[in-house]
Amino acid sequence: MKWRVLLGELRKGLKVKTSSEPFQAGPHDFVLDVCVDGWDQDDKEYCACYVRYVGRKKVLARASIAVANGPTWRAEDDTLFAPVADVTARTRAGTKRFVRREKLDAICDAAGYLTFSATVDVSEATLKKNGQVRLAPASAGVVELMTEDEIAAELEKVEREEIAGAADQKTNVNKAALGTQLYRNAKFTAGVVPIVMRYMKLRGKVSKMRKKVKHVDREAYYDERTTMWDEEHEKAAAEIRKLFSKMGGLYNKLAQDWATRDGLLPQAWVDELKGSFEAMPPRPWPVMKKSLLEGLEGEGVPPVRGDLSGLDRYFKHVDEKPLAAASIGQVHLANAHGSGDRLVVKAIYPEIRRYLVADLANARRAAQQITKLMDIPVKGTIDSIMDEQVDSFPRELDLRIEARHLRKSRLFFHRHGIASKIAIPVVVDELSSSSVLTQTFLPGKTLSSVDRDDPAVKAKAVQAVVDIAMGIGMTMFRERFFHSDPHPGNIMLLGDACKPGLIDFGQCTGLTKEQLRTVCHVVILLRTRSPSLIDKALAMGDGDFEFNTDDPELKMALMYYFFDSSTTGSGAVRPEAMEFLKDAIQHNPAIMPVLTDTPREMIFYGRVCGTLRKSFELLDADVSVISLWYLEAKKALRAINRAAPDNVSSALLLLPDDPDGLVYIVERLPTWTTNAIKAASSFGDKIAELAGETAASRAVPEAFVAADVQRIVGLQRKLFAASVLLAGVYLFAEPLVRGFAALVGAACFGFVAAAAAGAKPPSLSKIKGPLHLLFPDQALFAPPKKDAVAPPSF
Repeated sequence: MKWRVLLGELRKGLKVKTSSEPFQAGPHDFVLDVCVDGWDQDDKEYCACYVRYVGRKKVLARASIAVANGPTWRAEDDTLFAPVADVTARTRAGTKRFVRREKLDAICDAAGYLTFSATVDVSEATLKKNGQVRLAPASAGVVELMTEDEIAAELEKVEREEIAGAADQKTNVNKAALGTQLYRNAKFTAGVVPIVMRYMKLRGKVSKMRKKVKHVDREAYYDERTTMWDEEHEKAAAEIRKLFSKMGGLYNKLAQDWATRDGLLPQAWVDELKGSFEAMPPRPWPVMKKSLLEGLEGEGVPPVRGDLSGLDRYFKHVDEKPLAAASIGQVHLANAHGSGDRLVVKAIYPEIRRYLVADLANARRAAQQITKLMDIPVKGTIDSIMDEQVDSFPRELDLRIEARHLRKSRLFFHRHGIASKIAIPVVVDELSSSSVLTQTFLPGKTLSSVDRDDPAVKAKAVQAVVDIAMGIGMTMFRERFFHSDPHPGNIMLLGDACKPGLIDFGQCTGLTKEQLRTVCHVVILLRTRSPSLIDKALAMGDGDFEFNTDDPELKMALMYYFFDSSTTGSGAVRPEAMEFLKDAIQHNPAIMPVLTDTPREMIFYGRVCGTLRKSFELLDADVSVISLWYLEAKKALRAINRAAPDNVSSALLLLPDDPDGLVYIVERLPTWTTNAIKAASSFGDKIAELAGETAASRAVPEAFVAADVQRIVGLQRKLFAASVLLAGVYLFAEPLVRGFAALVGAACFGFVAAAAAGAKPPSLSKIKGPLHLLFPDQALFAPPKKDAVAPPSF
């Protein structure tokens, strides 16, 4: 146990102790007592420390106590700990002369806080007597009290494991037998071909109807076409969902991914595939029991109880009814030996690895055929999405990778102060393998199963999703690592307060610095909500993002559609543009504006935005992650650009922390300038006309008329320019005053510093020369005339 505390938070006074939170050793609870001003009258100059038992049974154990950068104490022999109520037998382990008070003060002054550590080793005799064994999750309860150096060391350890894991013997993702592949291909083809044929037939039917009816009754044609496409999309969506569910495994994962691709698939498909975020049909317990045992015993995980058999060697109890059936595995609740803690055990479905290669090939082929059939020009984007899935899905089938993702996330969350806001499970390494992942249980409900009809619960749930979005953004922009699958089934709400929790870390993504630069560019650009700025920046992007349209507003709508949780961009996207997109996707894919190509690093970023959008939509909330992440993106981009400057990055970093006011001016400045020039020209022409009429009526010579008109027009233009300048001063009065005050203050400090250094102020005669160059017409600044010098006489 580690306990960090400020010296001022320790209670003072003889025998007045401060106690830590309870910590566990095996099934027993202990606390650390600190008496900062001593235990008795003779030892007031010492700090006393004791480990105290707060359980209900007697236990034989050996305790040790330490303070960071200070002394360590360890009991030489086992101590019999007993309940507090047992006055005759109760005891505590520690020392009343742990550290001198002045040394404790010095430690606190140096570090700013005190870090006490306490460990209790329960004797094996006691454990065996109670029929229990030692089981301490390696990462449980430690991260919350780690220092930054300890976090860095633990992250380095995880990174070494990842490097070593890259060379591990891979889990069995080899191709299945040829007969199995052919069967899977035939089964999938039999389900897809009828859908493809009906779409082909519909396209021909619509084409014929357009030739016959469109020029006769355009409105009737559009109504009939819309009805036909809507009916076919709904029918095809139900069949695709049924096919994916029947195929199982990877197809359920694909269904979840497709459900977030609003800008690529008809809305009927997206709505139907949303159901894939809910629990899948469970597998029978005998099948999963065999998978669990093979994943633990078959991979050489040491048993907890060697005197038992089967799963009882690892768990005290495992619920046969699944807690949840996921896309690639099933989750069961279990109880640990010894402590009896509730654990969550996740096991991979036995057949999913055998089918992986064939299923990925089928999925790529189906996606390409459907988009080609619907005449959607998104081959580049589809290829990027499928490339990421081919790369990421096999890694999800090695649960050691997910365990490392969990450990990294816990460390990152603690480093950035969000561990107390967002709960994530703790991996039990002693009961995990490549096929089985054991972790602590988060008691709560998934976002998709909470009572959303209760306004109070709904408001708490929205805030919980916002907190999770902020947590993902922090790790993304600060650590270049993030959870990329926060769909409603992976977001937990714990207790009545609906504290957010996040589960299923199989899909986590890391970014290089240049990839993060691209993400930062997109976030900062979209935060401006400026069509002209976004369009110009995309044109400067060297083909990173390619579109099949030149319309700036449609480009802007597509960018928000793919890369923000709010498709409206918090009101930045015109409703007409969004309606055009939705209608084209649903009824006329051939003219649908799309992102024809996108950087690969934006695929999982887009998935995060899409899954968060589904979570917010479930709560009828329109929240923009772009607004939540803008400042984090600026900080990250500033750090990247400092090391490797880039023109686009430098320009974006000029934007203020709240760019709305500046963007408002930039967007309207061309219009304002044009109108001002027109007004000035019109005003000048009017003055010239009046001046000419006045001069003519006075019958003065024509030369004088021209000179008078020119002088009046010039004067009026100067007056107009002065009024514009005064308006600018009025609008920007506050920053101008602040800047002038800062300049005067700097000058005053400079004069004082010069005077302190012994410098003398220059005389007026010495500075009149330079001032005369600036103000040649001012006699005040004319340099003094030198007296004539008489020639020497000889």
